[in-house]
Formats: sequence, C-alpha cells, structure tokens
Amino acid sequence: MNQIEGEIELFLKNPLAVEESFWDSEALVWVDWKDFDESIADYFNEYLLEEDKINVELVEIDKPRCVDIFLIKDEVKKVIPYDEERTDRDTTLKAVQDFIAPKYQIRWYMDSLGGDTLAFCVLPTEKWLRLEKDYGEEKVTYYFAPLSHDTVMFEMDIDEMSGLLEKRKRNV
Repeated sequence: MNQIEGEIELFLKNPLAVEESFWDSEALVWVDWKDFDESIADYFNEYLLEEDKINVELVEIDKPRCVDIFLIKDEVKKVIPYDEERTDRDTTLKAVQDFIAPKYQIRWYMDSLGGDTLAFCVLPTEKWLRLEKDYGEEKVTYYFAPLSHDTVMFEMDIDEMSGLLEKRKRNV
C-alpha cells in the first residue's frame, strides 16, 4: 500500500476523527477555479507512475477560447473537448480522467464541495475497488465521488450546490 492509499484508508476508517488532518493530506490534489487548465494535468502527474505521466501541448487557435489543449502520452494525442467560447476546469478534469482510465481513477473529495477550490484524489482503479470492497462502495463514493461525463463540479449552480450540501448533511 502506498502513502496516498494509506491516507485515504485511514480517513475511511474514521472520517470524523481525521477529517481536519485529511485536509492537509498529501492524498489531495487541489484545483482552484482560476487555475490554468494546462496546469491541471501536471497536478495529477505527481501521482502517476513515470510511464503514465501526461504531456500537455497548447496550440493557439482562431476561436474565442484562443487555445486548444492536447493531452499526450506515448503515441496518443487527444484534444480536450472544450466548447467554442472558453476552457473550463470541469471539461479539463474529465478529459484527464478519460485519458488515464482505465488504469487510474480521479475521484472528487466531496467534503470540498462548496468552495472555489476543490480537492481530488487519484489512485489506480484496482486500489479504489479494493477500498470499496473493504469499506463499502456507498461509503467510499460518498466521500470520493468518481468522475463521469455528467459530473458537474466548478460549473455547478448555487441552488444545485446548496441542495447537494443539504443532502450530504442528512446522509452523514
């Protein structure tokens, strides 16, 4: 078990007891709503094996967003599928997740919901599955939500965020 997995496991054993110290944990990857999208892949690279690290290429384009961002590893090069107008953290995070899947999963640390800086954890998929087996899928996904194409994080409106925060309070 590596240090990151150990910190997540320690948290899952008794979330309320270690919640405060977990916020300063090395297991968390912090992404701010103002971060440059091209930096986000680098944040996660620190948690990937050397052979799995992602290279990023920016290409200036003649669209309102002014740039295409490509994720590159080995012979694979994929553009992040932004809309015409702008880049955004949600699309970047989901694209990085898709690029490192199925070997790794990025999960949103849900206790960071409600801020303009959100926390994420990345582990090999097999490690997340083991944690779900050991602590229950419901508990693990309550605290560490998998990213999907439908996941809304930074683009969540205030009413949706308030509703989700309220729902989480009732389910503790």
